[in-house]
Amino acid sequence: MQKHPLVTAHKNDKLWGAIAEALVAAYALISAAGKLSSYRPFTDVDGKDIIIDLAGGFKDIYIQVKCAVRVNRNHRVGGTVRLHRDHLPISPKFVYVFCLLDLRQMELTRMWVVPSATFYKRAYRTSLPNGMIQFNFDCRTAGDARWDEFEVTRKTLGPRLVRLIKTAGNLRRRTPVAEIVDGRWLRLVA
Repeated sequence: MQKHPLVTAHKNDKLWGAIAEALVAAYALISAAGKLSSYRPFTDVDGKDIIIDLAGGFKDIYIQVKCAVRVNRNHRVGGTVRLHRDHLPISPKFVYVFCLLDLRQMELTRMWVVPSATFYKRAYRTSLPNGMIQFNFDCRTAGDARWDEFEVTRKTLGPRLVRLIKTAGNLRRRTPVAEIVDGRWLRLVA
């Protein structure tokens, strides 16, 4: 399989990531038929590439996009997340979108929307120095029981995000939150 000339010309994954983020936002907005809006943070300090908001309110979800530009020699799509073991961003409002960018077709040909807590449980893990953990999304293209239920198409991406936003809102109402007084977490409030 011959590599696309841009793959060798640009070794910088940030370029492909920016393209994938833009396409994820576009597919979500189009497929949700006006139910969503999207925002891109000025900074990426928390791993929130895109904020998707349910129109008509203050209900949102945060997305981290991970993009591959080719299937590996084992016919798998991969994605890597490295985090400090003491800082795993787990929330029903935080999801990963793993995708395969086809440079020739100029589109995302495969996408998986995986809630953060589920991703950390199912991903392959590698311990790294300095308290870091690497989580690996490793999905067989011919079908993968670990990830198949999370795969979406361009047409189903928006509706899936709408459903996740609504579910996250319901979970938040039932989840106890910490009351903050003088900058300290004192107790949980139902």
